[in-house]
Amino acid sequence: MTEQLQHAVERFQAGDRSAFNEIVRAHQREIYNLAYRLTGNAEEAKDLTQDAFLKAFKALPGFRGDSSVKTWLYRITINLGSDWRRKLFKAPLQLDEAADPPAPERDAGLALAVKRAVASLPYKQRTVFVMHHYQGFRHEEIARITNRSVGSVKANYFQASAKLRKQLQGYL
Repeated sequence: MTEQLQHAVERFQAGDRSAFNEIVRAHQREIYNLAYRLTGNAEEAKDLTQDAFLKAFKALPGFRGDSSVKTWLYRITINLGSDWRRKLFKAPLQLDEAADPPAPERDAGLALAVKRAVASLPYKQRTVFVMHHYQGFRHEEIARITNRSVGSVKANYFQASAKLRKQLQGYL
């Protein structure tokens, strides 16, 4: 955790509720991007991001700093995303194609195919794939955030990659 964010956490825990704004500003984009990749929909991602920060606000007084604030926020977001997905169990994932900036025409078909393929992955595989491939987390970090074993995370990533290669075979 950066020194500035550590100081913001300490100020918040000491009663300065405005310090939470610094935490939100530092992580809002990352949390939204994760939520969007998990839900595939801009409005759902906004709601999930808001819920994650609301939950963090309520829980921050008890934050012990065993992990970074970023890791803690990712865990909250993934857990909320899991709850969201359970509510929609077996409901098709709707992609909000207008949420991403337009790609050059020649790449648009591939970009949409990749988005759809990632969205079609089972939730655990999608979570691991998004965190590793798009967010840059190492398998060990993902295991810590998702509270799963490194072996389970690696297996989910391997399975997701294999499914994506198969689904995108015509594009690659």
